[in-house]
Amino acid sequence: MSFPQIPLSDDEWLIRESGWVPDTPNQHRQGDRESILALGNGYIGIRGALEESPAGATPQTYVAGVFDKSTAETVEIVNLPNPFDFRIYADGAPVAVDRMDVVSHERTLDMKKGLLFRETEYRSHSGRYGYRSVRALSAHDKHIAMMRVSFVSYDSDIDILVKSGIDASTMNIRPEMGTTVKHYTTDEEDRIGNASYLSVMTKDSGIVVSYAAELSVRRSDDEVAESDKSDVVVDVVRTSEWCDDRFTENVHFRAEKGVVYTVDRIVSVYTSRDLPREQIRDASLNALNRSSEIGFDRLLEAHIDSWNRTWEAADIAIECAGAGDGERGGEGPDCDVSRALRFNLYHLLIAGSDSDDQVSIAPKALTAEWYGGHVFWDTELFVLPFFTFTDPAVARNLLLYRYHRLPAARKNAREYGFAGARFPWESADTGEEATPGDWFDKAGNLIMVHTMEREHHITADVAYAVYQYYMATGDSEFMSEYGAEIILESARFWASRGVRNDRTGRYEIRAVIGPNEYQECVNNNAYTNYLAGWNLRCAVSLCNDPAITLPQPQPTMDELQEWQRIADEIDFAVRDDGMIEEFEGYFKRDNTVLSERNEMGMPVYPDAALMDRVQETQLVKQADVVMLLHLFSDDFSLDVKRKNLEYYERRTTHESSLSPPIYAILYAETGDVDAAYRYFKYALYGDLGGNYGNTHHGIHSASMGGVWQAVVFGFAGVRMKESVLAVNPRLPDEWIRLRFNLCWHGARLKFEISRSEVSISAGSAGDLPVSLEIGGAIHELSGNETRVIEYGDDD
Repeated sequence: MSFPQIPLSDDEWLIRESGWVPDTPNQHRQGDRESILALGNGYIGIRGALEESPAGATPQTYVAGVFDKSTAETVEIVNLPNPFDFRIYADGAPVAVDRMDVVSHERTLDMKKGLLFRETEYRSHSGRYGYRSVRALSAHDKHIAMMRVSFVSYDSDIDILVKSGIDASTMNIRPEMGTTVKHYTTDEEDRIGNASYLSVMTKDSGIVVSYAAELSVRRSDDEVAESDKSDVVVDVVRTSEWCDDRFTENVHFRAEKGVVYTVDRIVSVYTSRDLPREQIRDASLNALNRSSEIGFDRLLEAHIDSWNRTWEAADIAIECAGAGDGERGGEGPDCDVSRALRFNLYHLLIAGSDSDDQVSIAPKALTAEWYGGHVFWDTELFVLPFFTFTDPAVARNLLLYRYHRLPAARKNAREYGFAGARFPWESADTGEEATPGDWFDKAGNLIMVHTMEREHHITADVAYAVYQYYMATGDSEFMSEYGAEIILESARFWASRGVRNDRTGRYEIRAVIGPNEYQECVNNNAYTNYLAGWNLRCAVSLCNDPAITLPQPQPTMDELQEWQRIADEIDFAVRDDGMIEEFEGYFKRDNTVLSERNEMGMPVYPDAALMDRVQETQLVKQADVVMLLHLFSDDFSLDVKRKNLEYYERRTTHESSLSPPIYAILYAETGDVDAAYRYFKYALYGDLGGNYGNTHHGIHSASMGGVWQAVVFGFAGVRMKESVLAVNPRLPDEWIRLRFNLCWHGARLKFEISRSEVSISAGSAGDLPVSLEIGGAIHELSGNETRVIEYGDDD
């Protein structure tokens, strides 16, 4: 007897979990898979916990923008009630992986369709049972969640109890501290016909989150199917209860041997961020009624259609050579690299919102509450480029999130005695500083946190992202209305932050933390100083851009002259030998080199004794000078890039997941494609292969954005040169062909790169023709045209 089926996509779109193995105290296999198999649609994010929530499960649910503080140290994203709480009892016995013998178990994330499938077979003293489920968070209607569960008893008739509900016992957990916080209280619970309604309210922020849910049961068997009555509603006994902070609908029925019973559950979710509080009950119930009338299957079709359109713009396809060699990097006609790459893209796609400009993307996106769901520089420099070049509407919203928080950034600057706007190191709902006072290092030691006081480069990072978006899209309306104000206010901050050294005649930025957070108080960090100077020059040039209408009051001529003078005199230099000193006095630190490598060719992390005195050494946590070389590639020669890359690579631990993809880009750009591919593969399998070691705390969105950049900016060699899009491919030996799409000034460009040719096609929309530089030559691409250009392979 087979279950009702929804066809799976081809294998290169599937992430599989096979077998059930309970966690041990030192393992986090269940938590890793919950992060990896998470679902989302930019509005809701739900971890891929098993429906029955076995011991050790973390069934966390997040709605973008719902923050609260309560008794937590800082405001944090709220772990909300779980709408996928679902349990089956067969003759009173719980059908669960930790309560019955598991004969087989497999889950499959279909990334192309945004669906999570499960199939488990159980054995108990009463017989064998089959269980199959599929879940989705609708990409068509962001307020709708869906789950279908099918169940069969293979050996006998049995009594079935289904307990399907909304679990409001969830809490925010800080496992490293051993603390929990419940951020909400029950607001209302009700039954309206066959619908269940529950709303909760956050304790401090007062946000109401509402759930309306409905459940239906039907049966299918061969005998019924032959009489053309394949879906017969089962006679059931329904009750509901509020118990142990769970609002549960209980469904009792007698199940016949060999008959498949299918339970469909539809849930609508709204918050008082979406609508006035008095309207969200009706909105939730109306959305549920509307969805129930449409039906599960048609809802699923609309969801899949939306995903198909999304992938048309965002997909990257790689054709590889050779034979497969396993999950961590096999190659072949359907090489695992494509699957792993799509996994990274999938998690970016489920994190971005094209409809809400008051939310951003956290390091763990909506897959976990680690870092409180706060927003760092990760978003602007690692995640946002993916959206800028594939879905500019999402990128625009991410930048508007910063714009709407300019008043808080101005206040932040004033509180520290500076002018302009200073963005917080960690931002949440209001844009005020949300960095905690302490945190745990890699060894588990509680340490003081100084980033909120000193890691000021984030202000220039945001300005850089604004300008990158403008250059890629030509969106002068956005720049005039919003972006210019961010850049100008950031420039005002840097003009007040720099101090002129009368002895040297240079402007210095003292007492900062650069990207290398091992060094917590340094002067003249090269990355920070260079971006500050760029920010000032960018503001001056923006005031001369005829396409831009400047915000009022406009900078005065004296102010512009001061900005230009500070930018020209800021303390930054490339030494005669081509080296860039990370910060003042860096080269005088203990010259510690990481010579030992692991099986993936990555540096072996130093021992505890060395890390205890890391500030005395030249060790680097993540790409710092190398990050600078990536962001301003055209400003530095290949010789300078190679020398600094070689020097800092031997001293960088890559403790941060932000680092490996940036090294991949620079290695590709400087011609060492083998090294680039090594770093790329490490980041590519950062979560999927467990390379980062803490995926149970959520996926690494910045690394995933970096992976996209490594492919497009690194191996494809795409760079912006003012109004020209340059392409200088350096494909890895393992790749035969690379296909991807980009948005450029409103035009949709399709790229296909082989080892000798670049094929580029343009549609009919956007600013056409497009100017392209390939192999140093300029080419014009008109609408509805395809150009095939030979570039040769340096190898």
